[in-house]
Amino acid sequence: MGLVSQVRDRLKARKRRRVREDIFDALDVARRDAVTRPISPDDRLVIFSDHHKGARDGADDFQRCERAYNAALTYYNHLGWHLIELGDVEELWENTFSEVASCYPETLRLAADFHADGRRYTRLYGNHDLAWKDADLFADNMTKRGYGGVEPLGSLVLTLTDRDGGALGELLLVHGHQGTADSDRHAGTSKFFVHRGWRPLQRLLNRPWNTPSVDWELRGEHASAMAAWAENRQRVLIAGHTHLPVFFNQHKTPDPPPETMAADEHTDPKVAEALRLARAAWADAEAVRLASQRPLTLTTPCYFNTGCCSFGDGDITGIEIADGEIRLVRWPADPETDRRVLGTPLQLDEVFARVTQPAPTQ
Repeated sequence: MGLVSQVRDRLKARKRRRVREDIFDALDVARRDAVTRPISPDDRLVIFSDHHKGARDGADDFQRCERAYNAALTYYNHLGWHLIELGDVEELWENTFSEVASCYPETLRLAADFHADGRRYTRLYGNHDLAWKDADLFADNMTKRGYGGVEPLGSLVLTLTDRDGGALGELLLVHGHQGTADSDRHAGTSKFFVHRGWRPLQRLLNRPWNTPSVDWELRGEHASAMAAWAENRQRVLIAGHTHLPVFFNQHKTPDPPPETMAADEHTDPKVAEALRLARAAWADAEAVRLASQRPLTLTTPCYFNTGCCSFGDGDITGIEIADGEIRLVRWPADPETDRRVLGTPLQLDEVFARVTQPAPTQ
């Protein structure tokens, strides 16, 4: 390795350490300043984040997901669930709120319906809707749309109890941008460049920039830093922001190709064999992709990520907390909408037990 490469690697390592330290410090502050609310075993909560509702133009990542999200809201509200919108609900770096509201009045109404009794709606702010940190500004814009009395939060602690009233543990909810230079400390500058540069480019190309949800393991340095904080502090952290769903100990593997293709009397045998070979090639390429994008390993179920409601394929992902379990779910962009649980749900008492147990001695 040459001298230049060594210096470059050291600078990168130093930057990673500094970023991790900033995220640790910011999450410590978020936990210290969090609003605390109890939830009982009978409560059912669903958490969605990163909608980025825009102005129905080429820069609007939510419009493909509108159908799935409206369907999900209708389902959960009918069954009496509590809705938590975990930040970046409106894309206010690229649009004014009046633009967003005029484009998505029905989605706003469906979410506000959870707040009709004043008890089943919670809003956190993220970096792209950081304007809602100003509670008066939020009230001025949202009260007339059914959100009167809602005050967006920066962080939230949910304290869980069992049926005997005993404490089970705490869930810390944040948007997840805490501690990052572009999204936290320099959000104003980032907002300017997104509005003046990124949005026009998206509108020109008319394409989404969020890839579909293909797996739900831990990837990326930012997610790794959040998970490391949770593990170090022996806490359970639920975040969004990265747009990558994370659920403990769930592994995506390529679907095996069929041994043979089913053929009927009208199928050309050569076409059937060509399809079989094509699917085998697809599976081979998928195996290579997954092997080359190896995820980081979580040693405890300390960190979960909702994914987002702005995938380019129109699907959305979120997290459910109900029946003593935590679950990652996907709602597809499909006329026959039905939620799908991704992976295996985890029992919350087991989650807390594993997170808080002492680390093994070396």
